[in-house]
Amino acid sequence: MERKSFGSAGLMPAALIVLLASIAAAATFSPALVVDTYIDASEEDETFAGAETLWATSEGGEPVRIAFLVYSEMVKLAMEIEAGELRAYVTEVERPGEVTLHFYDMAVLETETWRDMPRYDDEPLATLNIQEMGWASWDATALLKKAADECAEGCPFTVVLVAEGDASIGFISMEGSSDKKAVIEYIA
Repeated sequence: MERKSFGSAGLMPAALIVLLASIAAAATFSPALVVDTYIDASEEDETFAGAETLWATSEGGEPVRIAFLVYSEMVKLAMEIEAGELRAYVTEVERPGEVTLHFYDMAVLETETWRDMPRYDDEPLATLNIQEMGWASWDATALLKKAADECAEGCPFTVVLVAEGDASIGFISMEGSSDKKAVIEYIA
């Protein structure tokens, strides 16, 4: 009995079909923004959940205003996430500079103040140098994978925006605009 071999030419179409099927299966997911707020060191007992602008400000390298974006639960595992992005609309640039993304594994409440600031992760997961108003986009892949690992049971998670150096950047809040509010998306 003669054995037929298809060689590598027979494998190429099969590999192409598998590749196309995996690409077609990828989808974009966008957890809902449920709370946004910021806290201010100079007003340590005040809450700013209803503010139209969310501030991330540092003075002399120390954060004095920190913004929090709370998103609904993750629906994919970390290993399924291919890429992710956070987009936030910059409405004011008092002092240009870097804004870093940090992760907090729970929801920040609308009533949070500087005095009861949540202990978010010290390690920044992305950094963006912001010079002007308009849309700002961070690569949030590492943050989303961490959220998927830490919040696998459906808990909400928080993106923390921290200014570096002497930067002071204002972002539009949910109360400021429904079509320019911060959006986080990932492909899985």
